[in-house]
Amino acid sequence: MASVAEKKICAACHKGGDVFMCRGCRQSYCAKHVVEHREQLSKDMDNINSKYDRLQQDLSPENVAQPLLSSIDAWERESIEKIHASADAARVDLQQWIVRTKNELKVPFQKMTDELQSSQKLQNYTETDLKRWIQQLEEFRKKLEKLPMIDFIDDDDVELIHLIKITENREQNESRSTARTFALSEQSIQTFEEPSILRREKFSEVFGAATVSEDGLVATYLGPWIGDSSICGINLYSSGTHHIHFRIVEKFYRPPFFGIISASQTMVERLLESPSTNGWSSFDFPVINGKDERVGRDKIIQSHDEVTLTLDCDRQQLFFKHHRTKRLLHLPIDLRECPFPWKMLVVLRRRGDCLRLRGGTLSLSTIDIMAKFNAKRKT
Repeated sequence: MASVAEKKICAACHKGGDVFMCRGCRQSYCAKHVVEHREQLSKDMDNINSKYDRLQQDLSPENVAQPLLSSIDAWERESIEKIHASADAARVDLQQWIVRTKNELKVPFQKMTDELQSSQKLQNYTETDLKRWIQQLEEFRKKLEKLPMIDFIDDDDVELIHLIKITENREQNESRSTARTFALSEQSIQTFEEPSILRREKFSEVFGAATVSEDGLVATYLGPWIGDSSICGINLYSSGTHHIHFRIVEKFYRPPFFGIISASQTMVERLLESPSTNGWSSFDFPVINGKDERVGRDKIIQSHDEVTLTLDCDRQQLFFKHHRTKRLLHLPIDLRECPFPWKMLVVLRRRGDCLRLRGGTLSLSTIDIMAKFNAKRKT
């Protein structure tokens, strides 16, 4: 604050006289208002100190990590509860099978026991009887050893257990040359450039006569009898491995296209011919950089089949699994034609064609975790 008086106008009261110039704002003030100006500067300094103290407190590891850890712990508990419930139900079913099998064998086995004891006591048996008893014992053994199968199924009425991932926003990721990876079970919690939002894969952008329903989980073609309609997913993929599970609810003639495009590609007509389009137009017809490579004739995919599209971003490749036939296809991706980030792309071809998303990996952001945690605390 300057102490030399000058004949200037006070910036506060606009009166002349003895005024003092502030070196910071370059404004002149009279004796009264220079004090008020200084008091305001002191208040501003107090506000800065207050913000500094709050930021310093928020930067403590406990305050930063606790909401994230609480949300991860909640996800872990919910997932374990679902697994325990499913395991308990399977144990009950297995116990019922054991009792039922034992009861089914009890009567014929007792009958055979009585016959063996009687024949052996009376020495009244021949080679024919021995062969018959051996055959019966083998049949009993086969039935006893024929254990029930354990099927791993998707149930529409049960919420799937998804993996979680920690992601940061784009600006934060661009400032790092490498991503930090934190191990979590068989998969990992990773930081990578993807949408900062907690969500499973859903249908989103549509070009053509398709509609999306059931909160983005179902896509249906409702246009003319013949015609393509392209649908993209909501997520962007540039790192990690992601599995997207589909059920073909209904199809006519040709199956849907399953694959990816670069996120920079706009939704246009004849999207399958885009250089960044890669995937499968049919199970035996891969589409590579927008070109349909017909390498077979069989039409494997049928209505009610289930398929899984796997995006292996780290190795720049796709996999396509057909669950009914247990076949698995592979397709390498040229990043020069299809750069990151990728988006899921499906194309429906005929009126009535319908797909349902059954599952997919999740992206978990710091912002969304903390918002979810705070909402739970308020309730």
